[in-house]
Amino acid sequence: MSKLFSPIKIGQLELKNRFMMAPMENGLAALGGEVSQRIIDFFVERAKKEVSIIITGSVGISPEGRGLPTQLSIYDDKFIPGLRRMTDAIHEAGAKVGAQIYHAGRQASEAVTGLQPIAPTAMPCEIVGNNPREMTKDDILETKEKFKKAAERSLKAGFDLIEVHFAHGYLLHSFLSPHSNKRTDEYGGSLENRMRFPMEVLREVIEVCKGKAPVIIRISADEYLQDGLKFEEVKTICKEAEKAGVEAISLTAGSYDAVEYTIQPMFIKQGFLIPFSEELKKEVEVPVIVAGRLNSAELINNILEENKADMVAIGRGLIADEDLIIKMQDNNYEDIRYCVACNQGCIDKVFLGQGINCLVNARAGFDSERKIEKAAEAKNVVIIGAGPAGLEAARVSRLRGHEVTIVDKVDRIGGKMETLAAPPEKDTFLFFRDYLYNQFVRLGINFIQKDVKSAEDIKELNPDAVVIATGASQTVPPIKGIDSKNVVMAEDVLNGNIEVGSTVAIIGGGLVGTETSKFLAAKGVKVHIVEMMDAIAKDIGATFVGHLFKVLKEKGVEQHLKAKVLQITENAIVLEDGEIKVDNIVIAAGYKANDSVVEDIKKNFKEVYTAGDVNRARRIMDAVEEGFKVACQI
Repeated sequence: MSKLFSPIKIGQLELKNRFMMAPMENGLAALGGEVSQRIIDFFVERAKKEVSIIITGSVGISPEGRGLPTQLSIYDDKFIPGLRRMTDAIHEAGAKVGAQIYHAGRQASEAVTGLQPIAPTAMPCEIVGNNPREMTKDDILETKEKFKKAAERSLKAGFDLIEVHFAHGYLLHSFLSPHSNKRTDEYGGSLENRMRFPMEVLREVIEVCKGKAPVIIRISADEYLQDGLKFEEVKTICKEAEKAGVEAISLTAGSYDAVEYTIQPMFIKQGFLIPFSEELKKEVEVPVIVAGRLNSAELINNILEENKADMVAIGRGLIADEDLIIKMQDNNYEDIRYCVACNQGCIDKVFLGQGINCLVNARAGFDSERKIEKAAEAKNVVIIGAGPAGLEAARVSRLRGHEVTIVDKVDRIGGKMETLAAPPEKDTFLFFRDYLYNQFVRLGINFIQKDVKSAEDIKELNPDAVVIATGASQTVPPIKGIDSKNVVMAEDVLNGNIEVGSTVAIIGGGLVGTETSKFLAAKGVKVHIVEMMDAIAKDIGATFVGHLFKVLKEKGVEQHLKAKVLQITENAIVLEDGEIKVDNIVIAAGYKANDSVVEDIKKNFKEVYTAGDVNRARRIMDAVEEGFKVACQI
């Protein structure tokens, strides 16, 4: 048996296997921090699927320390009944549960709490855009007491384990970090001083929990800031925490000032924290838990087999596939729906104050509402379009017992996913294409290559129900000279259908335009982005956008903002304020729905649905969600 599925003890708490559900904000609690049925359903769904222990996302220990409006809280006794209802439900479903107690510190927001944030130093957080005040000695004493009370309430609420949040730039981490702690008293300066307050908090929590529940810490192995907390100091902190009585150490990375290392997008290497956990295991006796883009079953298995950590903490991977552990236990690796690290449905939504969803899993966050149940009547379902919406509709329809045929004008499945995966650092989108293909084969879905231009083209298939998922095509803006030979479409460039010259202007600075810029700049092409708005990349999430701007700057990509294109000539693009000499103009100016066949099919068949970009051009996540929901109606 794989070591992954052997039991482990954290203190006196025995866990059935080495899989922890990592603490990750999910936005599913009620406004103000009360437990909701939705968050219970989300955790219970994973608890039923062999997770040994679930660690909640951050639980606020103080009103001014809450980072998000839809985040669990424990700063008052009124929260205990709801939390007890949640822990009881998780226990009944077969898992243990830990509370991650925290204070957001300089990463809290007055917009959320109505209160001024507190921090070791009055240093604003750029991402949040706030104005924290420096903590007084009285604040430090009060906050220690709040952590102590939070631990007491956690025990009353039925938690099996308490995790103290030493990571991600929150209050305790911001004391540890030289980047955010500029104090000159006994709580700042040397590592010994910077550790003082976090360690005082930790000892208070351990004293409360002694003999009742183990206490662990989660700590950033590296803050990934030039003046931030580095691993050499982290090792010292971990050894001091062990001496204080901590029963395990969970490794993560980053802070809001290096947010891409906190919730790692696809440009961060898979398993990047494993070397840290391997080294820390040589320094401490307690179990070491590792996280960080563990979206490969082979990689996860090797971590334990090669003794590089004692447990794995998986967050987004269990959002993407709630059955991940069962599939690994059954060696059914090809059936795993891996997280692609896009962050669109999880952390991007949470940062907007919404509950999570997932690009690859339309059920995530809607665990009780969106169930795949057998259809009352098995039907012959024809789906037009083999992109994400069509493939998801086909998968769910087949699982519900329908006979399914996909019709597409090209002889491959996946729609635009290969195009989306073409730019640098975007290849993990192909994980989802591969999953959908494996389901297509496993479920015995039929495929016909045909360009459907009217209802007549599918009549011979005798469908009982038709799903139209024909996607969208790039739009061509009405610009003088747009039909010139030097004008090409971004998709043709990304698909390798067209070679461009050594200089290009890209019309459009949204997702497609900026990714095409990266793609061409990586090949040595001089790129100009021409955007009529006042900024590019407005539709790109917080964990990606900083890296994008860094890459564009490094590659010398020039931005022309608030720019109106007057004309395209055979060797230039003419703007209101001048012209740019280029070999090619690349169009990335939006999409229009491929809906020309919709009305004819609706006239000729009784049960017709539309899903994805045929309704309105958006993102893969929207297409997958609509494909799922449509299939549940058939």
